[in-house]
Amino acid sequence: MVQYIECYPEYQKFKKFIKRLMSILNLSFIPWKVVRGYEKCILVIFEIYCLISAIYTLVYFEQTLMVFLLRVTIAAGYLQLLTKTLSILTQPNQLKVLFLFIEEAHQVCEFDLIVDSPKVHTKYLKKSLGEIKTILKILFPVGLMTGAGIIFYFIYFDSMVLAVPGVSLSSKASPFYQHIHQFLCLEISIIILTIPDAVLISIGFYLIAVLNIFRDIIQHIKKFDFSDKERVLIQLHKFHCNILDKFSIFCNLFYFTIAIQIATSVVFVFCIFFLILSKEYIAFIPYFLAIFGQFGSVCIFGELMFSKTQRLSTELYLTNWYELDLDEQKILLMMMYMSQKALGLKAAGMYDINLKMFIEVVKAGVSFCTILYTLT
Repeated sequence: MVQYIECYPEYQKFKKFIKRLMSILNLSFIPWKVVRGYEKCILVIFEIYCLISAIYTLVYFEQTLMVFLLRVTIAAGYLQLLTKTLSILTQPNQLKVLFLFIEEAHQVCEFDLIVDSPKVHTKYLKKSLGEIKTILKILFPVGLMTGAGIIFYFIYFDSMVLAVPGVSLSSKASPFYQHIHQFLCLEISIIILTIPDAVLISIGFYLIAVLNIFRDIIQHIKKFDFSDKERVLIQLHKFHCNILDKFSIFCNLFYFTIAIQIATSVVFVFCIFFLILSKEYIAFIPYFLAIFGQFGSVCIFGELMFSKTQRLSTELYLTNWYELDLDEQKILLMMMYMSQKALGLKAAGMYDINLKMFIEVVKAGVSFCTILYTLT
């Protein structure tokens, strides 16, 4: 019978919550007879419609520079939302593999590499769950406040960001139904946007926790004084390969999502500095927090991945490898070779996503804001 560590029931509750969020994303709660198996397409079609609406408003409606920048960020946001939704809906099997891996991390192994292995697992997995819950408690309210702030701004100034495609308005008139259309589209979109973010954050932080467990195990066994060293090394090697495989699946699953998110976040940062320095800055404060929170969290996660894996090769080298037999040294050498290449996120497979990128984008955003103020 499989046994689990003490924080497993808490994880099960959280997993059910994530599953409910994903059921909202693919509308699986709708009876099959109503949608005939096309439930996954409904929100995708809605997002495509909103993207068309944003582009239509951007192209055909009169606007000041500030309104133009807001409309650009909204259009970029819908592109990001569409990519995130497609990543979740089109690769359910990959998500199942990752969730199964996280569940297996909560199991009590029959043969432990260290005596207090369950305590190590509990320490990092429980910590990650607490961090995830804290982030989600901030994510959802900030998301709703962001939508409310944008809606308030456009209603107050009687302007549009999501007009009904094909319906033009004069500069002095903005019918009530257009604002209702805009309100519904934005609020529904904000709710949808938080779901892929919650899934990405949850899986990402749990993978970091498993990586911490692996590193802690290495630190506990600096001296391979076990009676069956080869078995310990083989088990450690399998664990390492499993971690690398799951990180590869994670990066492939969110490859386009992360690339589009970084690209759109650059657009957001470039625009938000100009908006936050305007007279109506109060309406954009939640927007500012949401943009920097989203962009910063991805960069911090990429930095954590890189920093956690960078020292694995050194930790393995600091063991008493010179006392091992030749076959055992080969296993350890293979692990050291695999650890030479640190794990990390890359935008479009080319640009490292880390704190350095965050700082450079913020600096470029400030420079862009300065240029805009100079021109205006």
